[in-house]
Amino acid sequence: VDDLKTFVRKGTPDMSEQVDIKVLIKSSISLVSPMIQKSTSRFYVNYADNLPVITGNLHRLEQVVINLIQNACQALPNTQHAIYVSTGVDAKGRNVFIKVEDEGKGIPAETLPHISDAFYTTNYETGGVGLGLSITSKIVEQHGGRITVESTVGKGTVFRIYLPKKQNFTSVEES
Repeated sequence: VDDLKTFVRKGTPDMSEQVDIKVLIKSSISLVSPMIQKSTSRFYVNYADNLPVITGNLHRLEQVVINLIQNACQALPNTQHAIYVSTGVDAKGRNVFIKVEDEGKGIPAETLPHISDAFYTTNYETGGVGLGLSITSKIVEQHGGRITVESTVGKGTVFRIYLPKKQNFTSVEES
């Protein structure tokens, strides 16, 4: 049993890194920049001043931002539609947020409750397998955060990731 616990802990990502949100966003954008360039000529980033550093796992959080940007790119009908990425602190000052907004096709209201279900996708024809938002949601939860989505068909979608300044993490044993 002790050997199994050691093995499980080794497989658990380090959730104690100090993560600079600006560095996180810049790194994520650089990893998907070819897709961004093919998808839109209107990509905007706005970094809030003096964002607190959060505790978490940089690579896991990169997965979240990359997935949201990729989804935004895939939602755009052409390169004239925009994607906006911004950061900030919520009104109560408890959470840092990352917002990814697109001027894409939007998500129908009846689909919204299912978008983070594993294997649920509306993009089978383009190779989607329905794991991106499921994994994204799990990573955000592991960081003690939450994700919200607002969408209007034909207008676009806004995803917000809220990550607390002080975080309580779920371990693999609790999952």
